[in-house]
Amino acid sequence: MCRYGFSEYKSIYACFRCRKGFKHRLDKDLRSIKELKALKENRAKLLVHKKQPLEKSLVIKQVKCPDCGNQMANLGRDLRLPKRDKKEEWLAIEYLKNNNFNFFSCGCTGIGVVPQNLQEAYLLVEQYSRKTEGEILLQKLQKNSTKND
Repeated sequence: MCRYGFSEYKSIYACFRCRKGFKHRLDKDLRSIKELKALKENRAKLLVHKKQPLEKSLVIKQVKCPDCGNQMANLGRDLRLPKRDKKEEWLAIEYLKNNNFNFFSCGCTGIGVVPQNLQEAYLLVEQYSRKTEGEILLQKLQKNSTKND
């Protein structure tokens, strides 16, 4: 069963400059119970009548760090951030983020064990990166040449 299918979980936002992370509040946390009921009723009416399109549920949020003011990175829900003094782990997470690794999943699977240092992050990116046919051929030739030596 998907863990995130039953309720909404907060996403984790991180500032790599300050090495701080926060769970960002959900939109529903800011609305009152009456507003939520009215919104549900309006959506039900819209689905029946189909007069107006529904509002977008996925909105890309620009969250700024409360300390330095830089834009924070949305790292998803499947990550536990390291302590602030563990610089090597923060560098590994930043490297993964910069190489299009994300920590979003349905809750059943995810990235697995988060690398603890940059070398592990390099290996993970290398393992999952897509290679061109030329790169694959070059690797095969290099393996064959080492076997023949």
